[in-house]
Amino acid sequence: MGVHRFAVATAVATFGLLVAGGLVSATDSGLACPDWPLCEGKFFPPMIDGKQFEHTHRLIASFVATMTFGLMALTWKYRRGDRTLMRVGAFAVGLVIVQALLGALTVWMELPYWVSSTHLGVSMLFFATAVSMAFLTRQRMPDARFAGLEGASRVRVLRWLYLAGGLAYAQVLVGAVMRHIRGGLVCGYEILTCLGSVWPRGVQIGVHLHMIHRLVGILAGLAVLGFAFVLYRAAQARLLRWLAVSLAAGVVTQVVLGFWTVLASRDLLIMTIHTSVAAALVAGLTSAGWIIAPASAPVPLTEAEPEAEPVPSSLEPA
Repeated sequence: MGVHRFAVATAVATFGLLVAGGLVSATDSGLACPDWPLCEGKFFPPMIDGKQFEHTHRLIASFVATMTFGLMALTWKYRRGDRTLMRVGAFAVGLVIVQALLGALTVWMELPYWVSSTHLGVSMLFFATAVSMAFLTRQRMPDARFAGLEGASRVRVLRWLYLAGGLAYAQVLVGAVMRHIRGGLVCGYEILTCLGSVWPRGVQIGVHLHMIHRLVGILAGLAVLGFAFVLYRAAQARLLRWLAVSLAAGVVTQVVLGFWTVLASRDLLIMTIHTSVAAALVAGLTSAGWIIAPASAPVPLTEAEPEAEPVPSSLEPA
């Protein structure tokens, strides 16, 4: 398997890890295994009483960590002349180590919200890094300066991208804190109001965090929609237009799922899809960044490696 395909596989596996982690949180299974890294002192404990979620999450995490170290080894062997790729790969390895420590602290300290929230925040950052590796390892990528994304158009699109990406990540962090302090249903079944008010006063911190989550969600959603709009107008390549439409659809889906999560009293399936779509949006924004960023010359391979497949025709301007 080439470096690029291995990087893509790592990114896909990381998405699966995020889904598994969302199930752990949604089912309150974070302490189903009272010890770490084993579960009740076993490598394969009985998968009952929440251990089917928590220990499965650990197994997938171990698999992803192994893939990350393997990807770094392949990068060193074939692409160590690419400084950017090496730095991003080293960053990914560092994030894996930090995640492992946070996972251990989560169990040892019995789920403090700040550790659990940091754990989710780092996991989303690692996912964006894994997606970046998938793009950076592609040899002979086409010139990303598609028609319609030159000069001022590129600058405008990138500004919207940075705004959308920053707010989207902030929303992930706020949502993580809100979830881990059990603030998802503090407003009852109210959608446009909370406890009969636009923003209640004299209430617990969980209510304020819930409202901040709503506010940042609105800002992030508008920013992503704005980015999708300017990207669609500026780009002529089918790939970029498809990506713009997908991001806009993802935002609409997230809003519906957010309302649905409240109305369905945090239904497991709906919550899992909600967090999964959030991860997909992060992946989409990261992908957009690498596609429209200024193209750089391919870096020569350190050793012989099978070349990546030819660029699909969908990358050509429509």
